Amino acid sequence: MLPMEYGMIRFTPEDSYVVEDILLMLSRFYPARPVKGYSVDVADSLRGGLSFIEGDDESEAYCKGLLLSLARVYVSMDDAGGAVLIAADSMEERARWISSQWKSRSGKTFNGVIHHTYPGNGWSLVGIAAPGWMVLFDDETEGAEQDWLEADLRVAYLPADDEVLAFLSPDRRSTDVLSLLAEYLLTCLPARNDTP
Repeated sequence: MLPMEYGMIRFTPEDSYVVEDILLMLSRFYPARPVKGYSVDVADSLRGGLSFIEGDDESEAYCKGLLLSLARVYVSMDDAGGAVLIAADSMEERARWISSQWKSRSGKTFNGVIHHTYPGNGWSLVGIAAPGWMVLFDDETEGAEQDWLEADLRVAYLPADDEVLAFLSPDRRSTDVLSLLAEYLLTCLPARNDTP
């Protein structure tokens, strides 16, 4: 079982948009899958050119049986600003993705660090990112709902349950989080309408 890793980016109060941007970018992150027929790792820059060898002619809408790759996004605020904390099984590939995709709205450069231990307390969950999905917890939602946020990105809304949010602390392993989310999602489904 992989240990958790953490990415952290600090920001000033006027740059609070950073939290939303990071969550959006992580929802568009698809981890590289091993290239079939190769016994060595292939550089990220070559994977696109070799994709025809893999035989995957469908879009990456589903992970096709692979364990869903999750990244949880937390925030901590104080008078000087705040910090975004990303909790995931591995951060190196995600950090490269964020660096390559992120165009700061303010033109500033934001530096991040990767931690291999859970950096402190006081983190509030903002949302969970999975390939093509963003999961948000909403106080006004009574059941599970989904909507298209953009053409390539859907958002799932789940009721904000205090026990569930307490369980989803940054030190939880992704497999535990995924298991809880599946169970919680099933309890949030609306009752089937009995009328024909």
